[in-house]
Amino acid sequence: MIKFDNDSIIQLSRNHLLSYEVNFVKELLNPINQSKLKELCINQKILLVIDKNVFDLYQATIESYFQQNCRNYTIYLFEALEEKKTIESVLEICYVAQEFKMKRDSIFIGIGGGVTLDVLGFAAFIFRRKTRYIRIPTTLVGLVDAGVGVKVGINFNNAKNLLGGYYAPIASFNDKTFLRTIDITNIKNGLYEIVKMGLISNKKLFRLTQKYHKDFLEKNFNEYTDKVVYLSALSMMKELEPNLDEHELKRSVDFGHTFSTYIEEFSNYTINHGEAVGLDVLISSFIALKRGIFSKNEFNQVFELISSIGFSKKYKLPSLIRFHKSLELVRNHRAGNLNLVLPSRIGSCVFTNDCSIVELKSAVNFCKDLIY
Repeated sequence: MIKFDNDSIIQLSRNHLLSYEVNFVKELLNPINQSKLKELCINQKILLVIDKNVFDLYQATIESYFQQNCRNYTIYLFEALEEKKTIESVLEICYVAQEFKMKRDSIFIGIGGGVTLDVLGFAAFIFRRKTRYIRIPTTLVGLVDAGVGVKVGINFNNAKNLLGGYYAPIASFNDKTFLRTIDITNIKNGLYEIVKMGLISNKKLFRLTQKYHKDFLEKNFNEYTDKVVYLSALSMMKELEPNLDEHELKRSVDFGHTFSTYIEEFSNYTINHGEAVGLDVLISSFIALKRGIFSKNEFNQVFELISSIGFSKKYKLPSLIRFHKSLELVRNHRAGNLNLVLPSRIGSCVFTNDCSIVELKSAVNFCKDLIY
């Protein structure tokens, strides 16, 4: 069951053994805000794991809030880079938690983007065999993706998210006011995750994104951009709810995440995750077009939207042979099947287990003018 309104999203797993809340709030860290976060912090020992850049921007606000609402806390500043999404970073957080004498009923709170929340969630997952944690995403990707699921994970041996698990926070607090201070690159990252969700599961979301994506890019946040964020998060949660632990490896939310993983790894993570997803969406949509399962008219709409959002810089894609060979790693992750998600029409998708090198070459050549 999912309950969704302007105040919160409440999600339960298919067997009701797992539940957590995603609360949409405004000015979460305003001391006069009577949010559930304040209730959760009272009389608790708390370790705050905060993106260094976020702390630089909000230090006074963060310290004021927790001084008033949680006297027993400490702060660990995290350098939220993809190359820091490692077991070493997780162990450093665990070391700080041990030194702070965190108990089994203490709480970790992560404040930052997807990298921060993934690393913190994994640390909470293994510290004292699961310690409670709270997510406070500060990026658009966080609001619509990293802050609404239950996966935690880190990179290992240059493989993205190879180590991880499923561990729900006790709550997530999604405060759109953080978007005022993120850069345009991070706005684009989030927009591509929104485009992904609209294209494979929610036509209304796709149409709204077409209409209001420029408001995001101009940082003109309003009731319409709010609606896009809510609807994207809701769509994501509806897709995740019956399959939270991925017992079924055919997942529509993996759209945009078949080619993107290797694109990121090949670039040594100089390509941001969201923009890699955008490239994957374009490649997959082109393959669907050439197979005759996606109309030319709808493909053109996708291409126009991606062109309008744009990329933060020029990118070079992997060599074709290496790129195609990387699909074997995807199959390993998906128990032998490719499960490539292709749009069949806006708001719907199909799965396929094959992708020829000829198809991939054609798609990459089509993308070159946009990204090179």
